[in-house]
Amino acid sequence: MLKYLVFLSTLLLMNAGCKDANQQKSSDETQQTEDSADYIVKIDSMGVELGDSSEVFGAVEGAVRGPDGNIAVLDRAACCIRVFSPDGEFLRQISRKGNGPGELITTAFLTITEDGTLVVTGDGSEILGIHAFDYFTGQWIGSDPCYTYPPPTCLEGASGSTYMRKFLDVDTSTGEPEVVVQITLNEVGMEEPLVTFHEYRIPFEQDNISDLISLIWFGYDLACDFSGRFYVSPRSTEEAIVYAYDSTGEELFTIELDIQPVLRTEEELETEMLILTARAMAMDAAELVPSIEASEFKSMIRGLEVDFAGNLWVLLGGPSQPTFQVFNNLGEYQRSVVLQGDQPDGNSWNFSFSNFSNSILAYAEDPADGFQKVWTLEVE
Repeated sequence: MLKYLVFLSTLLLMNAGCKDANQQKSSDETQQTEDSADYIVKIDSMGVELGDSSEVFGAVEGAVRGPDGNIAVLDRAACCIRVFSPDGEFLRQISRKGNGPGELITTAFLTITEDGTLVVTGDGSEILGIHAFDYFTGQWIGSDPCYTYPPPTCLEGASGSTYMRKFLDVDTSTGEPEVVVQITLNEVGMEEPLVTFHEYRIPFEQDNISDLISLIWFGYDLACDFSGRFYVSPRSTEEAIVYAYDSTGEELFTIELDIQPVLRTEEELETEMLILTARAMAMDAAELVPSIEASEFKSMIRGLEVDFAGNLWVLLGGPSQPTFQVFNNLGEYQRSVVLQGDQPDGNSWNFSFSNFSNSILAYAEDPADGFQKVWTLEVE
């Protein structure tokens, strides 16, 4: 059970010590309908149901655009990263399943730093923690160990060889177990963080397994650019707030969205159950599956991205059709953007914006077609 000691209630986390903002932005006067929104449109996709094994995805856990415009996709089932051309042509594979040097057993998150270092979280190379690969050559750079479970999650590539991450630990020094949640800026090859943006200490309580799995996997959404802007948003059913920081960890402003919690439909509850079950299995925690129950409410925010121009895109958790509110790097509202077309799997779409180019990648965790694709998108 020590492996799961870091489980705790997401609701406790969401209510814990939010700082007073230096500057607060509210988007209540900027709520827009889909009729007046701009649109993201599908351009192309990669991934097939049957065919060449290099083109069939088992379980996509991340997709990023490289400095050269090619696309790197992390496949958890195959324990590797596959690189494709912008047209979807398979180019090369990075890593493989195993526990030898540069090999991976389990994976969860993928990001790429400014200097072209691919960073993966999971187990491999006889190390539980962070694993780094050279995007251009595929060479294994090294792995940084994590001495508690789970390894860092919610990775976001930053300038040079740095990246944002969320890390959970347990402190028993006071006699009463506390979960320590840190969101930090780290450098590849260094165990100690360069900057700590957020830190919460919460009494350990193992109550709602579903909330605990959600916290292990996400709990927060992170985003950053290569110029020194960093964003953190708690995944909450009670508030929609984004904190903005500079490269020293100083809070610049907050954005508060005036939106209401949204109940899940029966179909959405089933989808959420499937996703939570897959997360539990990925954590090698099959014994927790019978205790999983999906929350009746959606998270108000379920994603943050920064585009090539430095604008912050906030993915709203309520709409079934993927919908963003866009802000500039001062926290000022710009517009609303919606994914065009009917998307029956819209609640499970994940997006990845590139700091190298004006491009968007996306995939559905629970695809309506029954198999995963990675889509390339652009703003109409």
